Amino acid sequence: MRYVFLRMITLVSIIIILGSIPSYAEEVRGVTDDTIKVGVVLDMSGPVANLLLPCWEAYKNYFRYINEQGGIHGRNVKMILEDDRYTIPASVAAYKKLVFKDKVLAILFMGGSGQHKALYDRIEKDKVPVVTGAWSYHVSRPFKRYSFQPTNDNIDEIKMIVDYIVNNVKKEELRLAYVYADNEAGKSGLEQLEKSIKHYGLKLLTKEVVGFGDVDASSQIMNLKKDKINYIVSMTAGRGTFALLKDARKFGYSPAVMSSFHLMGEDTVRIAGKAAENQYGVSTCASWYDDAPGVARMKEITLRYHPVSKEPKYAEEFGSNRYYTKGWLGALIFTEGAKRAGKDLNHETLVTGLEKIRDFDTGGLTAPISYGPDRRKANDSGKFYKADVGKERFVAISGWVRPAH
Repeated sequence: MRYVFLRMITLVSIIIILGSIPSYAEEVRGVTDDTIKVGVVLDMSGPVANLLLPCWEAYKNYFRYINEQGGIHGRNVKMILEDDRYTIPASVAAYKKLVFKDKVLAILFMGGSGQHKALYDRIEKDKVPVVTGAWSYHVSRPFKRYSFQPTNDNIDEIKMIVDYIVNNVKKEELRLAYVYADNEAGKSGLEQLEKSIKHYGLKLLTKEVVGFGDVDASSQIMNLKKDKINYIVSMTAGRGTFALLKDARKFGYSPAVMSSFHLMGEDTVRIAGKAAENQYGVSTCASWYDDAPGVARMKEITLRYHPVSKEPKYAEEFGSNRYYTKGWLGALIFTEGAKRAGKDLNHETLVTGLEKIRDFDTGGLTAPISYGPDRRKANDSGKFYKADVGKERFVAISGWVRPAH
């Protein structure tokens, strides 16, 4: 009896000790008492590295600031970066490493739309929250529990572009073409463009493919010029953007170009020069130069770590690219969701925390953000801009608007 009694006391003592350990100290993927591990998958050396390097800079600056403020409920954010070179195989490999070797809680960006789409089933199966940079509507439609879009999507911007054309170009004078990259966002954008112009009784005369990494668009420009195209809807990016604009100027061809936010970095105007004078765009993210409190805060924190007096080109090279703002938004959204998840942070409470974000005011970095149990897209809004060659930047010509059809 004495032996049994001693064993019972020992067992009860063990249960009391285990019960006294806080729940957040239990083993959770990517979370310890003082650290949150987050994966980042970006093109750092491929065809759109010039776009996505600023995104990485935004992540670094934002989380440096958060960590200096005490982190998220006392935990510092540690990022692990993987370069996917804008390819699906490299993105898949990066995902597996981050989830199964590094054991991150969540992932930011996850490559482009094609890369993310290739991983949808794995992400759902492995229950990995992703605040993505992918822009295709497939991220949020059909619904996926673990994929969150920090902005609008390509369908929203196509709709807004067509609305703009209808309101600002005479139907009988319009000769419309679509120039796009042969990727997920470009192809699904074409589907929506054809639906939108049919809705308004317009006609698409020409389609041309210009890839993100293309350095020459001469043949495409000659075809557009031959068809007397005077308005181009462009869904390409990277080096393809500069090839399109510069070759148009080389051949004395100056159609209006209406683009998505991919083309709307101030570096586009600076590098293309006068070739960009007829360029317009709708952007899901604010410009570094916009007059908005959220932009002012982003600049203040950024320049705290990169003073203009020491690095005068920093704002030109990173801050003035829209992907800097998009990266900042992704980091902000992740942080907000993790804060709302509370101290008991894991992949499920993070999802619940993100779902609690409703009508979140970013101070003009983007339109208000809302998620929910059945909603994974932040908003459907954008702002229109026009290139100002003299100022070497895009200037806002509207407030935040939504598709009208």
